[in-house]
Amino acid sequence: MDNETKRDNYKEAGKYCLDLSKLVFGGIILAGIMQLGVNNAVLFSLGLAATACLALLGFLFNTFSNPKK
Repeated sequence: MDNETKRDNYKEAGKYCLDLSKLVFGGIILAGIMQLGVNNAVLFSLGLAATACLALLGFLFNTFSNPKK
């Protein structure tokens, strides 16, 4: 695989991870509003941890997609 293809793949993976983090965050908010009988502390802590991990992974992929100058 050449470098251009790797950069494109990293860029798309970064976008995908950032989109997933937004969806997880939205799901946390909706689940909290709907009051589905879930422990809110666990919901928010696990959800925010997942959101932070996905966002960090997305930013890392975006960093890898930029060529070094």
